[in-house]
Amino acid sequence: MTLSVKALTLSLLLCLVVLSAVYTGTYAFLLARHERAVQHAALQKVMFFSLVGAGNTGALETGMQMFDRVRRLEVQAAPRFMDFLWQAPETATPNARILEDWVGRFFASCEAAVCQGLSLRGLNLQGISLRGARLAQADLSSSDLQEVDLSEADLSEADLRGANLAGARLVGTRLRYANFLDAQLTQADLENANLSDAELHGVHLGHVNLQWTKLNRTNLTGAYLAGANLYGADLRGAKLEGIKLPAAVLVGVDLIGAGLIEADLQEADLEEADLIEAKLRGANLAGANLKATNLHKAHLFQTNLTQATLTGADLFQTNLVGASLAGADLSKAELKQTDFSGANLRGANLSGANLAGAELSGAEIDEHTQLDEKWRLVWDIVNEKGKVTHLVGANLRDAALAGVTLEGADLKGADLSGAILRYAILTDADMTGSLLQRADLHEADLAGANLAGADLSEVQGLTREQLESAKTYRAARLPDYLNGRE
Repeated sequence: MTLSVKALTLSLLLCLVVLSAVYTGTYAFLLARHERAVQHAALQKVMFFSLVGAGNTGALETGMQMFDRVRRLEVQAAPRFMDFLWQAPETATPNARILEDWVGRFFASCEAAVCQGLSLRGLNLQGISLRGARLAQADLSSSDLQEVDLSEADLSEADLRGANLAGARLVGTRLRYANFLDAQLTQADLENANLSDAELHGVHLGHVNLQWTKLNRTNLTGAYLAGANLYGADLRGAKLEGIKLPAAVLVGVDLIGAGLIEADLQEADLEEADLIEAKLRGANLAGANLKATNLHKAHLFQTNLTQATLTGADLFQTNLVGASLAGADLSKAELKQTDFSGANLRGANLSGANLAGAELSGAEIDEHTQLDEKWRLVWDIVNEKGKVTHLVGANLRDAALAGVTLEGADLKGADLSGAILRYAILTDADMTGSLLQRADLHEADLAGANLAGADLSEVQGLTREQLESAKTYRAARLPDYLNGRE
């Protein structure tokens, strides 16, 4: 019995010695591995700085290809003798802060002779600060630049094809002539950046901040900018055909002469934007906010403006032929000489709008269309084809009545001053005492018309032959050129 106890004790002591030796050996192995990792990381860092500090472009490019690998080298923390077996191993990246700080300082002060046109293709620079970097004409194609801070940097003419710039900060960055084909810019911040003449054809720019950004002559054909903020951006001369801008913020944006043919601008906010002479043929502006927008002489042929808000907008001489304005709010809008031929105005609100000289021929309205009494009468005259004849004392001042048939109509005392009556048929019409000063009567048929006491001063296009064909023009006030006075 005594012998068995002694044997057991010796066995236990032997096991403890063996376990202690194994524990100590394992600890020594892990400590040695840690030290080798530290030495390897330090050696890689030295190699990196040796290359980038060589002072020539080739060595710098080679070193930068090592950058991400060297900065991400992981080293497990030195094991603690007492608890290394049951404590989760901690890791660190000892080179990360040093390399990231260096790259930020270096590229911000790099001389053009070294850094201009630098090849940094395919680099992973995710999350680092390159604020103020001098990288004009650099090749950053296919690089990972997610959440990189490139504010105030010079990336003029840079090659950014296929680069991932999602969430990147590019505030005030110079990007003239930069190539972004196939790049990813979702949620990037490009406020006040200069992207003039840049290539952004078909690029994804969803929810990007482009406030006050210069986009002069920039190619944005087919680009996707859903939810993007372009407040105050300058898009003069930009190529915007087929651009997708649903729900984008374009308040106060400069789009003078911009080509937005077939662009998607559904529910976009274009309040107070400048769209003078912009080309919007076939564009989708359904539900868009165009309040107080300047659309002077814009081309909106067959544009979808269903339920759009155009309150107080300037559409002087705008082409809205065949456009859909069903349910649109055009109240108090400037619609002088606007062409609504064939447009859909069902349910539209045009109350208080100035429709002087506006073309309403073929425009569709219904019982829900809100149109001031004067302009509803004009619509009736041009669309009912001779059915409206009782117009005594009617207010038709500045109305567009070219080619209308008013044969035998009663227009006694009617106000037709400034009206467009070119090619109008006014045969046998009673126009006694009517006001026709400044009216356009080119080629109008006045045969048998009663012009007694009518005011024809400053009328345009009236000939002696037209006047003599009238039934009478006794006591009429004639233009100077028909009275022998110039």
